[in-house]
Parts: sequence; C-alpha cells; structure tokens
Amino acid sequence: MAKIRVAVIGAGGIAEAHLRAYAARAERCAIVGIADVLEPAAREKAATYGGAVFTDGEEMLHQLQPDAVSICTPPKYRIPYVKAAATRGIAVLCEKPPARTHAETQAIVDAMRGGVLQFAFCHRFHRPLQAAQELIRGGKLGALAQIENRFAFRFARAGLSWFTEAEVAGGGILIDTLVHSIDIFRALTGDEIARTQAAVSRTLPIEVEDSASLLVQSVGGVIGSLNCSWVTPVAESIVRIHGSEGQAVIDYNADAGLRYRLADDEDWTLRSFDAPDRFVAQADHFLRCIESGREPLVSGADGLAVMRVIESAYESAGMQS
Repeated sequence: MAKIRVAVIGAGGIAEAHLRAYAARAERCAIVGIADVLEPAAREKAATYGGAVFTDGEEMLHQLQPDAVSICTPPKYRIPYVKAAATRGIAVLCEKPPARTHAETQAIVDAMRGGVLQFAFCHRFHRPLQAAQELIRGGKLGALAQIENRFAFRFARAGLSWFTEAEVAGGGILIDTLVHSIDIFRALTGDEIARTQAAVSRTLPIEVEDSASLLVQSVGGVIGSLNCSWVTPVAESIVRIHGSEGQAVIDYNADAGLRYRLADDEDWTLRSFDAPDRFVAQADHFLRCIESGREPLVSGADGLAVMRVIESAYESAGMQS
C-alpha cells in the first residue's frame, strides 16, 4: 500500500507534536509539506521532518494535493483551510479547540461531510485513560459518582502569545484547556453533559481568563469538577475517578500512569504502560481511519458536543466566548 501523503498547516508548538507523531509512523505516511505564514518557522520544521515549505496553506494543498492535513493554526484561521481540504477530498486532523464558537465548529463539520474529520482531543489516546475506561466498562469501579480533573501550570508566555488574544483564540484557558477536560469527562462517563456552571478569574494582566473551574453533571447524574489554571507554579495534570466500588487516578506526571483501589483492596494497584504517547497514537488512529474509511473515534459530533458545553460555560460565567 502506498504511503499516505501528509501535510501540516501551522508550524508552531503543537505542530511539532503532529510532525513527530507522523515521523514515528514513517512506514505508513510521508510528510510532504509544511506551511506557515512565518516562513522561518516552516523551514525550521522542514529541516527536521522534511517536506516542501509554503507560506500559504491553501496554495500548499492546491500544489501538493496531499491525502491528509493537520491543521495546527490558531482557531480564528481554520475554516478556510478546512474548506480548501474538503473540496479536494483531503482528510483533516484539526487541532483543539475545534474553533472559536459552536457555529464555527458546525461550519467545519458541514464542510467535511463525507470526508474524514478528526478533532485533536489527544487524551482519548492516552493509554492510562483508556485503561480507566476499561475499568469503568468492566464494572470494577461500580457506579460512577464523581470525576475530578485538574490541568494547571504557570504559562510563561501569557501576554506574548495568541493564546491570550480573545479574538484569535476565542477566549482564554477555559476554551484552550478545559476543552480537553470536557472531552475526558464525556469519554469516561460515556454520556453527554446536561448541566454546566463555570467560574473564571484573571490574575495576570491579560485580556482573557487565566483560571477556570467548571462544575458539570452528565445526563446520567455523574458530577464532574474540572479545573485549570495558567498561574500556579506547581504543575498538576491529574484525573480522579470515584465510583461506588473503588477509585482510579490518572496521574500524567507519575511513572505509574494509572493507579486504582477497589473497596476490599488494602493497597493501590499501580499500572505503567509501555505504549506510544498519545500524539503518536492519535496520528496512528487518523491514518488508520483514512485507510479504512471509518469514522474517527473523535468525530465532528464530539467537537460540536464539547463546544456546546464551552459556550454554556462562558454564558454561566457571565461571559461570551
């Protein structure tokens, strides 16, 4: 089978993760082009990963006609590239958040109908999270009651990056980081979110929120406490899952990526995983969907569901996304 020809639009930090992941699957795909409005950024990535350099993403798609493209631009600029890919039958892996609004996300989904569209909620491919899903589905934890999640660190580039420009990003940390938390909650519960209440704050001299907490409840009644911050110097990336028969903890910074303790256990069971990281697994899944034509695990419907919650959260906090 011929290798899948892949291009990347946007050569910033997250593009590095996409390019590295594709390079890890070089037996199945070839990086043919990298585009960025800042030519030096594209050239730097191409020097490491190969591919032709462009400053115009649409022109790259027109000239190269790749089989697939990762769109790693800021949210404001994604729709034209998605539409350009859709008209050429090019599969799309679109970074998170899907867009700045639910309406923009709908435009992306509509443009890609009949094609392969995957949103980059990479935590779905984190092996400890998948193992936690297996515990839940197998009934090991009993009935789910609560899920806690915190992603927090000190964002050194706050105020110097488009991440803190509302018009480009669509908001602050709530739309940038809590999109992952919302998708993780949906993946673990296997359910949609029925109720949302958010609180946001701004500690740094920037125009968007830099800390946010979101209280959610699934249709089935599971409560989620989702928290994130760009201002806390002690970084934490953790998910705690509480059920009627046990608890599981996914700690992204621990050697044992998952630990769980059931009702009758004296000690925690620790599990480590010798598996590709979530970015490689995400790219691998995307490539397999292109080969098979099946719908990705993280589909357009998932992007729309997450963005509905994001908009509800901003509204509950007295803000507009």
